[in-house]
Amino acid sequence: MKRANSISISVLSQAAIVAASLFAAGCASHPDDQAAVYAALDKSNLSSVMVNQDRHSGVLTLSGIVNDASSKSKAESLAQQAAPDYRIADRLQVKATGLQALEKSPPRAK
Repeated sequence: MKRANSISISVLSQAAIVAASLFAAGCASHPDDQAAVYAALDKSNLSSVMVNQDRHSGVLTLSGIVNDASSKSKAESLAQQAAPDYRIADRLQVKATGLQALEKSPPRAK
């Protein structure tokens, strides 16, 4: 009887170790860099950019509207520097200005 209890305790212990290992492996594998990205963007007057971080897949998504293509490029570069372990998904839109804005505006009702 003691041998059977000993074996079942050993099996349970091993199962607990395996479960703990799998749990630890399943946890976020990328660091939490969202605050660092926001700080870098804020320092460069790009506070209109929103950051979504997926720590499991290692993807950092930038979204929102920026004034020009240069700002869009800068936001992506800053995010990559602040979160080097992440792949950056750029969903930023450039604000239409001047004639571009007029071309995209809906026609006037008569």
